[in-house]
Amino acid sequence: MNAPITRSVSAVLSLFAGLYATIDAAAQNPVWKGRTFVKVLAKGDPIPGTTGANFGVIERFTLRDGKLHIVAGEAQTKKGLFRWHKGALTKLVYTDTLSPTGSTFDTVHFTTDETEGALNFFGEVFYGRPGFVYGLFEWRDGKITKVFDSATPVGGKTLNGFGYPVRVGHEVVGSAQFFENGALKNGIFRWDGTTLRTIIQTDDDLPGSLGGFTGQPGQYQVAFDGQNVGFVASADPLGRGPNGIYRAGPDGVITKLIDGNDKHPAQNGSKTYFQRGVQFVNVDLDGPLSFLGVSEMVSAAGGGKNSFYGLGARFSDGTINVGTATFGTDGNAEALLPYPDGITPPKLDGQALTGITLVDGDGDDVALLVRLADGTQAIYAAIAAAPVTPTEVKLGAVTFVPGGPLGFTLPTQTGVSYVLETKAGLADPTWTVAQTISGDGSVKKLEAALAGLTGFFRVRVQ
Repeated sequence: MNAPITRSVSAVLSLFAGLYATIDAAAQNPVWKGRTFVKVLAKGDPIPGTTGANFGVIERFTLRDGKLHIVAGEAQTKKGLFRWHKGALTKLVYTDTLSPTGSTFDTVHFTTDETEGALNFFGEVFYGRPGFVYGLFEWRDGKITKVFDSATPVGGKTLNGFGYPVRVGHEVVGSAQFFENGALKNGIFRWDGTTLRTIIQTDDDLPGSLGGFTGQPGQYQVAFDGQNVGFVASADPLGRGPNGIYRAGPDGVITKLIDGNDKHPAQNGSKTYFQRGVQFVNVDLDGPLSFLGVSEMVSAAGGGKNSFYGLGARFSDGTINVGTATFGTDGNAEALLPYPDGITPPKLDGQALTGITLVDGDGDDVALLVRLADGTQAIYAAIAAAPVTPTEVKLGAVTFVPGGPLGFTLPTQTGVSYVLETKAGLADPTWTVAQTISGDGSVKKLEAALAGLTGFFRVRVQ
């Protein structure tokens, strides 16, 4: 009689044990800036919107505004574009998605962040398909349009192979191989929707000590902050180095930031960066403020909300001093995934971390492409909770007594601040803040003193 009950209790205990183990594993995940690392996707996970298909390869991703755009798929020749946002993974482009020619895509190679309601990606439809396409495409609200491809010359150049595009606003900067007058060259280009502008191409002089630009085959590393274009380049035809980090300003002038012939600070600068085997890399950080850095440390193009990461380190303001090779205002690094005891690797969902191959940050949000102890590739992200979207502000009854304050009520929303501002006349250039309150879901009263019997007021939400 008791056996079934005993088994039931055992099953319940096993269920709770499993649940506890799951919760405990999640609870052990590292926390960054108050954000807990959570899994975005891993090799072996089902591909959303595709029956019976699982992820076999994860190549790269971008991060901005809490959204990840991910290039991944079943195999190297069968990849697509996916979006992760607020815990949900959705398919944007895959092998069942029609290209502008009517044929389905075979693979996607690179993606940009989404800005101004659109993103760009490099994809292709293989030879032998009707309407062959290999080029840059735009995705907007589920509609895909072709920007340019390898079959149609643009500005006298026939593009042949693309890499690492960066989108800011409606502009896209990326690298490409191209044919010009029958010769195969490398270049970095800026597309504004109408004109393809050459930033630098094969044989253009690099400022500093290296010579003529050749690109860096297999590592077309480009960054763009909306004004400046940053890139890693070499004068060696095979990209073996030494290489350097450069910035092209809005006026087209190229400036060297640092190159492999500069002295490395170790051993009192007795060796150059190249002699020490230090690589210069673009880790595509912080959305529109992405720039380039040295593999041991990372530098930035702009100020503002910079959060820049190396493999396991963060430098808060992203400035670089070439002479001393110090980063940030003090050069201090913060551990991104600290080892609990200095020896034991950090764990993600209970598995030891064995390597990080890509880091991307936006503000204090960060995402990682990692390898775990069982060999699984996975993306983990530490993303802030989604900001509250303010609802429509509806003012209540207004009270005003001559010589006294203007007062009114309004319903408030948790997580939203309300700023009451006044000015005596519409011609006044500035508003004066009279009161700021934090919403908590209740009805609150705001008051402001007016000069005389007339005046104007407004309420801003933030």
